[in-house]
Amino acid sequence: MEDPATLDAFGRELADAGRHAEAALAFERALASDPGSADLLYNLGLELHALGRTFEAQERLSASLAAAPDRADCLTSLGLVSWESGDAGAAEALYRRALAVNPGFAPAWNDLGVVMFTGGHIAEARDCFERALALDPDDNDAWINLRDAYAELGDGEGRVRAAARVRDGRSPE
Repeated sequence: MEDPATLDAFGRELADAGRHAEAALAFERALASDPGSADLLYNLGLELHALGRTFEAQERLSASLAAAPDRADCLTSLGLVSWESGDAGAAEALYRRALAVNPGFAPAWNDLGVVMFTGGHIAEARDCFERALALDPDDNDAWINLRDAYAELGDGEGRVRAAARVRDGRSPE
């Protein structure tokens, strides 16, 4: 049997290099030795998602969540898969669960904001993007989303501040 920790590390290196199919195989090999590992299931789920294998990704992420129900990262990733599958309600519920587990998890705030924005709840979306940026001021996607929310709300000054941050990489004053 191969060492699951070594295969996990190898799989993460492959994933970082964008070699998702090979990374998925490394995680599958590691899971053969440690089938209940929440981390390995999560990592495999991410790689399957990157490969566009949505159903399989959802299965692995759900299994990871069953093994470790208080993982904000897994809840958020499962929310993204749900969102991309067209289930905005499930995505919102998963993002809210992630934030109940870890209110300081910036990606969940940003992703919840996207769901709120597309659902027409622009003020709530703005608040979510602002929370995400308070936690991670370098999140360019959240700056773009905040800029768009300000524009929809008719807040020209806020839009200009956020747009300046997106454009040149500086935090607004």
